[in-house]
Amino acid sequence: MSDTTTKVRRRTVGDDAPAISLPDVDGATVSTEYSAHAATVVVFTSNGCPYALAWHDRIQQLGADYGPRGVEVVQVVSNDDQLQPKDSIEGMRQRIDAGEVTGLYVKDVDQSVTASFGATATPEVFVVDTDGLIRYHGAPDEDHDDPTQDAQFVRDALENVLAGEPVQRPSTSPAGCSVKWRVDLLWYDGCPSHGAAEVLLTECLAEIGRTDVRVERVQVTSPEQAASRSFPGSPTFQVGGTDLFAVDAPSALACRTYLRSDGRVSPLPAKDDLVAQLRDSLARPWELPGWRDFRKAPSGNAGA
Repeated sequence: MSDTTTKVRRRTVGDDAPAISLPDVDGATVSTEYSAHAATVVVFTSNGCPYALAWHDRIQQLGADYGPRGVEVVQVVSNDDQLQPKDSIEGMRQRIDAGEVTGLYVKDVDQSVTASFGATATPEVFVVDTDGLIRYHGAPDEDHDDPTQDAQFVRDALENVLAGEPVQRPSTSPAGCSVKWRVDLLWYDGCPSHGAAEVLLTECLAEIGRTDVRVERVQVTSPEQAASRSFPGSPTFQVGGTDLFAVDAPSALACRTYLRSDGRVSPLPAKDDLVAQLRDSLARPWELPGWRDFRKAPSGNAGA
């Protein structure tokens, strides 16, 4: 069994947009077909983040203004709802019942779509054309506190896309709260290392200052569950359904080993390797290379 670290692919302008197939508040699966629309606006959002709340009405107005022109707006609630209870299905339903949401409004329960886009913030916007290519990525506009900005970054991008023109401002830095992530620790009772794996994971999260991340222990008890969770053995660390250490092995109720840089095989990954993987997978927007808070001095942070 050979394993390698898994580098997060953060989608940006010119990349294919990942598929979206997620449940709405009634449990019905909603799938987005980019080719069925002139453009699609994908917004990773939260009901508890002050930045997402400040931009919320501007996002809803996009749907009202551009829907008649063939544009679909998809709002993806991406946070772990134990860390942000307002992002639970019940919290989402309350907003719908209050008439506060228009367009598609779905829950990324396992955070797999958020991870596949490489999103780090709420809100974070992707404008996708009818060919499924990302044409704009970033913030809605330059100031969450100024409603007159009217999601102008997104509007400008949509006007360019709908006119068949290059997007004049294709990217800006996402500015908002960080996504509230969950790390799944998958384990099989036939292996003795899962207790030590939890200790290691907790130590690594503390080392990188990520007490805002929740660890979910998931016991794998059947071959069917192992297959559905892409579980190659115990212990396995996943963020957004993605194994932090890709492995060339079938799903199995088995004990897993990790190849360390010194050539040793171990039942646990090296601490430095796990720290590096967690930093990458759980990155906050202001930790990304080249990130700039366009509303403040260059040293400012945009959220929590």
